[in-house]
Amino acid sequence: MGAKSDSELLRAYEPVLSYTKGELFFPADIERYLHCCSLWLDLPGGKEQEVVAAGELTVERLAQAERGWPGQYQHLRFVQEASLRAEARRFRRTARPVIPKSGRLAAVGVFGRIVDVLMKLSLLIRGAVPGGVAAAAATRYRDRLDTGGATYYGRVLREGGYIVLQYWFFYAMNDWRSTYGGVNDHEADWEKVVVYLAETPDGGVEPVWVGASSHEYVGDDLRRGWEDPELRREGDHPVVFVGAGSHSHQMLPGDYLIQVDPAFLRGPLRLWRRMITRLLSSNSAIVRHGIGIPFVDYARGDGVRVGPGGDREWTPVLIDDETPWVRGFRGLWGRDTGDWFDGERAPSGPRYERDGTIRRSWADPLAWVGLHKVAPTTTAARGELLAHLGDLADRIDAADADIVRGRDELRRLSSAATVLKRRAHTEARARDYADRIVKAEAKLTGLYRERALLLDERDVHRSALERGESLVLGATEHLRAPHLPYASGEQRPTRFLHVWAALSTPLLIIGLGAIVLLLGGALALPASIGLVLLFAVFDAFARRRLASFLTGLAVIALVLGVITAVIVAFTLNWRITILVPMALVVVSLLVVNVRDLLRR
Repeated sequence: MGAKSDSELLRAYEPVLSYTKGELFFPADIERYLHCCSLWLDLPGGKEQEVVAAGELTVERLAQAERGWPGQYQHLRFVQEASLRAEARRFRRTARPVIPKSGRLAAVGVFGRIVDVLMKLSLLIRGAVPGGVAAAAATRYRDRLDTGGATYYGRVLREGGYIVLQYWFFYAMNDWRSTYGGVNDHEADWEKVVVYLAETPDGGVEPVWVGASSHEYVGDDLRRGWEDPELRREGDHPVVFVGAGSHSHQMLPGDYLIQVDPAFLRGPLRLWRRMITRLLSSNSAIVRHGIGIPFVDYARGDGVRVGPGGDREWTPVLIDDETPWVRGFRGLWGRDTGDWFDGERAPSGPRYERDGTIRRSWADPLAWVGLHKVAPTTTAARGELLAHLGDLADRIDAADADIVRGRDELRRLSSAATVLKRRAHTEARARDYADRIVKAEAKLTGLYRERALLLDERDVHRSALERGESLVLGATEHLRAPHLPYASGEQRPTRFLHVWAALSTPLLIIGLGAIVLLLGGALALPASIGLVLLFAVFDAFARRRLASFLTGLAVIALVLGVITAVIVAFTLNWRITILVPMALVVVSLLVVNVRDLLRR
């Protein structure tokens, strides 16, 4: 049986996309989409110019956009201003299913809810998709684009021993904010699922990994091993669960708490996350979800299924680096709101980022999911390990040569020092040689230690090869913090928690305002901190996480207390700052030794 063509490979491993009930948009054909779009240029001073009217744009014309207007930022517009209101009204008159939401604000702490308020206020001053665009886009998609099927744009490439099958999906609208209370709306959306194949000894291929885009995440946690028991498959077709409105991908069905860091808070939030990760367990809620803006991705998989055996069948279209529209249009595939957070701006195409540079997932699909460091097969991994053993052998030989040179140098220095010590007029010179001997001995000791480590490592690798030990990561060994749902979509927070989540933030803001107005001066800051902590404690109680919250608070207080004590002590007397920790270490050692003696 001959090797399969690229089209046959794509067909053989097509994913099944499982949507949440109530989803409005499905993977669309870009040619139909472009026919509805107008093409615009971004001009200096925030102005725009329409250069191709809606109904006149084609794939061929789009591919020439970069040549036609070189160096100028371009974007498409799906919903036209002239028809926006009428299309939005038509959609709102249509009966549609509304998903039961799990209460995102009830799933996070009071700090996250404060940041959420700031995010909503920021929409007033930054570029945001105008009201009604999502509703109008739903009408346009239903009337003009939806054929009852679905389209993917497939790309096949061979890289680093893998055969990479990329499945790109285009959506006319991301309505996550308007319809599902998410972080953003934007016209157009490009998402992808990637299947990684490896060649078998008989010349065939087998799937080994699956990767799927999920917001702005990259790295190992985006991929799952083909044999991972948590990866849902229907034959050779991986099942991926799609977020309602956001169209991000998850490997398990459920409601996902997504942490979004706005640009102006990204630095402080990363610092907080780094600190809290060191202090608390990686499984704790505050580490998994942090204090970024809380939004829920509803990826329940209880709606339409797209793919083999599903409600909608795939229509595949092959693309590559030479496909004219893929390469020739660097602009945005929808409305450019000018949002300086980028969240409300449309995306660029599959090949480009918004700034016109090449997407990482397009240019290096292995590094995108961390596979650039993983051999595709055990045979390939054995070859790499054998090559590493060759490198170790060279390093051991070099260490042996360095040891011989170091030993010879030490013996020469010792002989010279022996002669110099016997003569009174060369005692100073003999002391200099003694210092050089000490350094030479230390260097030689280090060389022996390094060679011993190299020999141990060589023996470990040889033993692994002789035993036939697997040299490829298991299906789950690479995972560090995989995306997991915080709820199945069926649980409901208590009514008390819902009420508290809705009232806590405005009450806290009112309380802080009252403190500033009534107290002022030096009392305002400690009173504000106390009020925030009081709200946080009550919030943890309402969410049944009081014990973990108090533990984390105690650890943070202890660390801050130690740092403060050290600073104060150093300011008063630097000798105390040095002696006290030394005394604590000595006392600790004495306690340990006494305990060991008593046990004997």
